[in-house]
Amino acid sequence: MNRRHFARRVAAGLTAAVAATMMFTGVVSAQPADSAAVVDPATAIAKLRTVAAGNPAAEAAIERLAASPADTAATNIALPGQIFQVPAYSDTGQGGPVLGQLYGAGVATNMSNQFRFGFFGGPGVIAGDQTGAELDVVYYSFATGASGIAKLDQNNVAVPTVVSTAPVAGLGSGLVVAAVYGSLNHQVGPNVVKSTIWWPTLGTVLA
Repeated sequence: MNRRHFARRVAAGLTAAVAATMMFTGVVSAQPADSAAVVDPATAIAKLRTVAAGNPAAEAAIERLAASPADTAATNIALPGQIFQVPAYSDTGQGGPVLGQLYGAGVATNMSNQFRFGFFGGPGVIAGDQTGAELDVVYYSFATGASGIAKLDQNNVAVPTVVSTAPVAGLGSGLVVAAVYGSLNHQVGPNVVKSTIWWPTLGTVLA
Protein backbone atom coordinates (compact mmCIF):
# COMPACT_ATOMS: atom_id res chain seq x y z
CA MET A 1 0.00 0.00 0.00
CA ASN A 2 1.59 3.29 -1.04
CA ARG A 3 1.56 6.44 1.06
CA ARG A 4 -0.95 8.29 -1.14
CA HIS A 5 -3.38 5.39 -1.14
CA PHE A 6 -2.99 5.01 2.63
CA ALA A 7 -3.60 8.74 3.17
CA ARG A 8 -6.84 8.56 1.20
CA ARG A 9 -7.97 5.58 3.26
CA VAL A 10 -7.16 7.31 6.53
CA ALA A 11 -8.99 10.47 5.42
CA ALA A 12 -12.07 8.44 4.51
CA GLY A 13 -11.85 6.50 7.75
CA LEU A 14 -11.53 9.62 9.87
CA THR A 15 -14.58 11.15 8.17
CA ALA A 16 -16.60 8.04 8.99
CA ALA A 17 -15.23 7.90 12.53
CA VAL A 18 -16.02 11.53 13.32
CA ALA A 19 -19.57 11.05 12.05
CA ALA A 20 -19.95 7.90 14.11
CA THR A 21 -18.77 9.68 17.27
CA MET A 22 -22.12 11.39 17.60
CA MET A 23 -23.80 7.98 17.73
CA PHE A 24 -22.54 7.22 21.18
CA THR A 25 -20.82 10.21 22.80
CA GLY A 26 -23.75 12.63 22.73
CA VAL A 27 -22.90 16.20 23.68
CA VAL A 28 -19.29 16.53 24.77
CA SER A 29 -17.02 19.40 25.70
CA ALA A 30 -13.45 19.63 24.49
CA GLN A 31 -10.86 20.22 27.17
CA PRO A 32 -7.87 22.53 26.63
CA ALA A 33 -5.37 21.29 24.08
CA ASP A 34 -2.50 19.21 25.40
CA SER A 35 0.50 20.03 23.22
CA ALA A 36 2.43 17.09 24.68
CA ALA A 37 -0.11 14.54 23.45
CA VAL A 38 1.74 13.63 20.26
CA VAL A 39 3.38 10.31 19.44
CA ASP A 40 5.04 9.55 16.12
CA PRO A 41 3.97 6.28 14.47
CA ALA A 42 7.45 4.71 14.70
CA THR A 43 7.49 5.14 18.49
CA ALA A 44 3.95 3.80 18.80
CA ILE A 45 4.74 0.73 16.71
CA ALA A 46 7.97 0.10 18.61
CA LYS A 47 6.16 0.13 21.97
CA LEU A 48 3.37 -2.13 20.74
CA ARG A 49 5.83 -4.51 19.10
CA THR A 50 7.49 -5.00 22.50
CA VAL A 51 4.16 -5.61 24.23
CA ALA A 52 3.05 -8.07 21.53
CA ALA A 53 6.23 -10.17 21.72
CA GLY A 54 5.39 -13.83 22.27
CA ASN A 55 1.79 -13.51 21.08
CA PRO A 56 1.74 -14.58 17.40
CA ALA A 57 -1.61 -12.96 16.56
CA ALA A 58 -0.65 -9.66 18.18
CA GLU A 59 2.80 -9.73 16.58
CA ALA A 60 1.29 -10.30 13.14
CA ALA A 61 -1.19 -7.46 13.62
CA ILE A 62 1.52 -5.00 14.64
CA GLU A 63 3.74 -6.03 11.74
CA ARG A 64 0.89 -5.36 9.32
CA LEU A 65 0.61 -1.86 10.73
CA ALA A 66 4.38 -1.38 10.55
CA ALA A 67 4.51 -2.46 6.91
CA SER A 68 3.03 0.81 5.63
CA PRO A 69 3.65 4.42 6.68
CA ALA A 70 1.04 5.95 8.98
CA ASP A 71 0.77 9.60 9.92
CA THR A 72 -1.29 9.39 13.10
CA ALA A 73 -2.95 12.59 14.16
CA ALA A 74 -2.11 14.33 17.42
CA THR A 75 -4.57 13.72 20.22
CA ASN A 76 -5.15 17.10 21.82
CA ILE A 77 -8.60 16.79 23.35
CA ALA A 78 -10.05 14.47 25.97
CA LEU A 79 -13.58 13.23 25.36
CA PRO A 80 -15.76 10.55 26.94
CA GLY A 81 -15.22 8.68 23.66
CA GLN A 82 -11.92 9.08 21.80
CA ILE A 83 -11.82 7.63 18.29
CA PHE A 84 -8.61 5.92 17.13
CA GLN A 85 -6.93 7.93 14.39
CA VAL A 86 -6.26 5.01 12.03
CA PRO A 87 -9.38 2.98 11.10
CA ALA A 88 -9.59 -0.76 10.62
CA TYR A 89 -10.15 -2.72 7.42
CA SER A 90 -11.57 -6.23 7.31
CA ASP A 91 -12.38 -8.95 4.82
CA THR A 92 -16.04 -7.91 4.97
CA GLY A 93 -15.83 -4.20 5.74
CA GLN A 94 -19.04 -2.21 5.81
CA GLY A 95 -19.85 -3.11 2.21
CA GLY A 96 -21.03 -1.00 -0.69
CA PRO A 97 -19.07 0.77 -3.43
CA VAL A 98 -18.03 3.69 -1.21
CA LEU A 99 -16.88 2.14 2.07
CA GLY A 100 -15.71 -1.19 0.68
CA GLN A 101 -13.49 -2.93 3.24
CA LEU A 102 -13.38 0.08 5.57
CA TYR A 103 -14.56 -1.61 8.74
CA GLY A 104 -14.66 0.68 11.76
CA ALA A 105 -12.42 2.11 14.45
CA GLY A 106 -11.17 1.57 17.95
CA VAL A 107 -12.32 3.87 20.69
CA ALA A 108 -11.27 4.62 24.25
CA THR A 109 -14.03 5.48 26.71
CA ASN A 110 -13.91 6.93 30.19
CA MET A 111 -17.43 6.58 31.54
CA SER A 112 -18.18 6.46 35.26
CA ASN A 113 -14.43 6.66 35.96
CA GLN A 114 -13.85 3.40 34.09
CA PHE A 115 -11.33 3.50 31.25
CA ARG A 116 -12.03 0.90 28.58
CA PHE A 117 -10.88 0.15 25.07
CA GLY A 118 -13.62 -0.50 22.56
CA PHE A 119 -14.49 -0.97 18.90
CA PHE A 120 -17.43 -0.08 16.70
CA GLY A 121 -18.01 -1.02 13.08
CA GLY A 122 -20.11 -2.82 10.49
CA PRO A 123 -21.59 -4.67 8.77
CA GLY A 124 -24.91 -4.87 10.57
CA VAL A 125 -24.70 -4.84 14.37
CA ILE A 126 -22.33 -6.60 16.75
CA ALA A 127 -23.70 -10.09 17.37
CA GLY A 128 -24.56 -11.28 20.85
CA ASP A 129 -22.86 -14.62 20.19
CA GLN A 130 -19.12 -14.27 19.51
CA THR A 131 -18.38 -17.99 19.23
CA GLY A 132 -15.49 -18.53 16.82
CA ALA A 133 -14.36 -14.89 16.90
CA GLU A 134 -11.97 -13.00 19.14
CA LEU A 135 -11.19 -9.28 19.20
CA ASP A 136 -8.15 -8.06 21.17
CA VAL A 137 -6.35 -4.82 21.93
CA VAL A 138 -2.62 -4.41 22.57
CA TYR A 139 -1.78 -1.26 24.51
CA TYR A 140 1.03 0.72 26.17
CA SER A 141 0.83 3.65 28.60
CA PHE A 142 3.52 6.31 28.25
CA ALA A 143 2.54 7.65 31.67
CA THR A 144 3.17 4.51 33.71
CA GLY A 145 4.69 1.93 31.36
CA ALA A 146 1.69 -0.35 31.95
CA SER A 147 1.02 -2.58 28.97
CA GLY A 148 -0.84 -5.69 27.96
CA ILE A 149 -3.29 -7.43 25.68
CA ALA A 150 -6.98 -7.49 26.59
CA LYS A 151 -10.08 -9.04 25.04
CA LEU A 152 -12.94 -6.90 23.80
CA ASP A 153 -15.81 -9.12 24.88
CA GLN A 154 -18.33 -6.84 26.60
CA ASN A 155 -21.02 -5.74 24.17
CA ASN A 156 -23.07 -2.58 24.83
CA VAL A 157 -21.61 -2.21 28.33
CA ALA A 158 -19.52 0.97 28.04
CA VAL A 159 -21.76 2.68 25.49
CA PRO A 160 -24.29 1.43 22.91
CA THR A 161 -23.05 -0.12 19.64
CA VAL A 162 -19.56 -0.63 21.09
CA VAL A 163 -17.87 -3.86 22.16
CA SER A 164 -15.33 -3.15 24.88
CA THR A 165 -12.84 -4.53 27.35
CA ALA A 166 -13.35 -4.78 31.06
CA PRO A 167 -12.09 -1.63 32.84
CA VAL A 168 -8.33 -1.23 32.35
CA ALA A 169 -6.38 -0.01 35.38
CA GLY A 170 -2.84 1.22 35.89
CA LEU A 171 -2.62 3.54 32.88
CA GLY A 172 -2.20 6.68 34.95
CA SER A 173 -3.14 10.05 33.52
CA GLY A 174 -1.54 10.58 30.15
CA LEU A 175 -0.95 9.21 26.70
CA VAL A 176 -1.79 5.62 25.73
CA VAL A 177 -1.17 3.96 22.37
CA ALA A 178 -3.25 0.95 21.37
CA ALA A 179 -4.19 -1.22 18.40
CA VAL A 180 -7.27 -3.41 18.00
CA TYR A 181 -6.99 -6.59 15.92
CA GLY A 182 -8.69 -9.97 15.47
CA SER A 183 -12.21 -10.87 14.44
CA LEU A 184 -15.79 -10.05 15.39
CA ASN A 185 -19.18 -11.59 14.63
CA HIS A 186 -21.95 -9.35 13.27
CA GLN A 187 -25.66 -9.91 12.95
CA VAL A 188 -26.73 -8.97 9.42
CA GLY A 189 -30.44 -9.69 9.11
CA PRO A 190 -30.92 -13.38 9.89
CA ASN A 191 -27.26 -14.20 9.26
CA VAL A 192 -24.15 -14.04 11.43
CA VAL A 193 -21.14 -12.68 9.51
CA LYS A 194 -17.60 -13.01 10.85
CA SER A 195 -15.31 -10.09 10.03
CA THR A 196 -11.55 -10.60 10.26
CA ILE A 197 -9.42 -7.47 10.51
CA TRP A 198 -6.46 -7.39 8.13
CA TRP A 199 -5.55 -3.76 8.89
CA PRO A 200 -5.70 -3.08 12.67
CA THR A 201 -7.06 0.18 14.01
CA LEU A 202 -4.38 2.26 15.76
CA GLY A 203 -4.84 5.15 18.15
CA THR A 204 -3.15 7.43 20.64
CA VAL A 205 -5.58 8.50 23.36
CA LEU A 206 -5.58 10.16 26.75
CA ALA A 207 -6.26 8.11 29.87
